Amino acid sequence: MKAQPSTVRGFQAKLWCRFFLLAVFGTMYIRDVGRKEFYEALGLNAREYDVYVIEKTNETAARVFPVVLDVNHPSFYKRLEFIIENNKNLSRIDKGEGNSLGKLIKKLPYFISNGYQLLRLYLVKPLNSDEFQPAIR
Repeated sequence: MKAQPSTVRGFQAKLWCRFFLLAVFGTMYIRDVGRKEFYEALGLNAREYDVYVIEKTNETAARVFPVVLDVNHPSFYKRLEFIIENNKNLSRIDKGEGNSLGKLIKKLPYFISNGYQLLRLYLVKPLNSDEFQPAIR
């Protein structure tokens, strides 16, 4: 991207950067925390580890991308945790009794809720990389 700076310029590029970062951070956090046994076996807390990785990745992305996500926004991790709870309910429905159509109908509110949570995360005002200040630990 540094070799072709035009790929990260303009309004559309900012939207794509936000989408990319949310897809990466959301997928990693939801997967890792939802299946935290691996991290526990290594003696790590999946949530703490992922927060650290997300902060560092956001910091690195700010060197190239015009905007980064506001991962310190009060709703950022709350919404990801909400998705994790939704996914637990989806798994419970999968394991439960009933036919495919019945299960799909029961799952629909959770699918919609997950989409809503991700949309709300996407719409959180991003941070301009020029003004980005890394979190101090």
